[in-house]
Amino acid sequence: MQVSVQAISAVPWRRHAFGALRFAAGLVLGLGACPGLAAGPAVECAAGSKASPSELIAVCTTVIEQAAVSAKEQSAALTTRADAHARTSSGLTAALKDLDRAIALDGRNARAYRLRGDLMREAGGDPSKAAADLSTAISLDPDDAEAFELRGVVYTGQRRLDRALADYDQAIRLKPDFAQAYADRGVAFYLRGDNEKAVRDYDEAIRLDPDRPRTYTNRAAAYKKLGQMEKALADSDEAIRRDPKVPEYFDNRGLTHAGMKDFDKAIADYDQAIRLQPRANFLTNRADSYQFKGELGSALSDYDAALRLDPNFALAYNNRAVLFKKMGERGKALADYEAALRLDPGNENAASGRRAMIAEIRKFGSEPPRPLNAPSERSGPSFDCATAAREVEKVICADPQLSVLDLGIADSYAKLLKSSRGRSAAELRGAQRDFIAERNARFGKPGYDLRLALQRRLDTLHDAAH
Repeated sequence: MQVSVQAISAVPWRRHAFGALRFAAGLVLGLGACPGLAAGPAVECAAGSKASPSELIAVCTTVIEQAAVSAKEQSAALTTRADAHARTSSGLTAALKDLDRAIALDGRNARAYRLRGDLMREAGGDPSKAAADLSTAISLDPDDAEAFELRGVVYTGQRRLDRALADYDQAIRLKPDFAQAYADRGVAFYLRGDNEKAVRDYDEAIRLDPDRPRTYTNRAAAYKKLGQMEKALADSDEAIRRDPKVPEYFDNRGLTHAGMKDFDKAIADYDQAIRLQPRANFLTNRADSYQFKGELGSALSDYDAALRLDPNFALAYNNRAVLFKKMGERGKALADYEAALRLDPGNENAASGRRAMIAEIRKFGSEPPRPLNAPSERSGPSFDCATAAREVEKVICADPQLSVLDLGIADSYAKLLKSSRGRSAAELRGAQRDFIAERNARFGKPGYDLRLALQRRLDTLHDAAH
């Protein structure tokens, strides 16, 4: 089964939410050249970081609409108003419109280019255009650490990691206490596989600014890659403690619990992530844990739900194929492997699974194996569920598919034993005793898949009968 990777994000906090702090330092309106303009709105627009977005939009609009204001001053006011628009829930379009005007009025307005590049990046626009705007901002203001850092984020998203790292390095040289640059450089190191360097950068980011939950969850991902599971779990706990409303944090902690084979805790975390926001990847991760536990019915339900939410999620098809294979549904498994490959042609797990499934279908056919001599009126397992004492027996009784497999094993064994003599019969009895003893001893232990064990035993008996 292809296991989900822990989510890690280079997406910074909403930069434009505090961008006006930087803008205000450089925004100086020529009040003396505008005798008809009251000093109040101009000063308030220039010091806009202290105002609410609605107040800032109003005062900057007053400045922008004054005929006496120069093009450069109007461009600066438009840039500040754009920052204010960007801090509202639906102001992205207005912000970008203001920035286009600001740049048209003053092509050397580095702040406008930086903010437009950042907003395009955050809105999921063309990353090449975002990088071009940020590059222009850097050429106009080579000491702008934030522009370098933001371009690094764009390059990270494009997996141009060497360029990203160079930009983060420069941002940190210009601003040694730049916590966000350390955090995002950690992401680039993680994506490059340099997890020890990633952890060092996350350490520094947290030292400089300990109140960023995303940095904790990203450091947890790096610790997990390094095999330091307890540290990963502690960081995941801290991210959730600081912000319990982010579903990704619960999903990430669930992946850590799953990596530690604690599937019940993993499922509890996925439950919370799904309650906060149902997503295909959360459902697939929960399905994986159910599958590892041997609760295949619950796993199938979650894979189906994931694919209803996102019919193009290759991982869900791949992992559901593994589940169908365990259930003996070879035709369905092959169809899912092929769907995964259509969506993700480079998926090695799906490719190898498809090859194996084609070979199995050629050997056994596409239908699930049936008990060799089970009369059609029989149902349930080979034993009386009313007297079942072991937990494994109760689980088999509660699952119709497990019951069919158990009955098939018993009937196939009985048929083979009837046709065996002497040493052959003794070996068959010993193998059956060993199978049941192992089933009873290993059920519920990490890594033991009851359905798979039953299926393999039935396949062994089926092969021996032919």
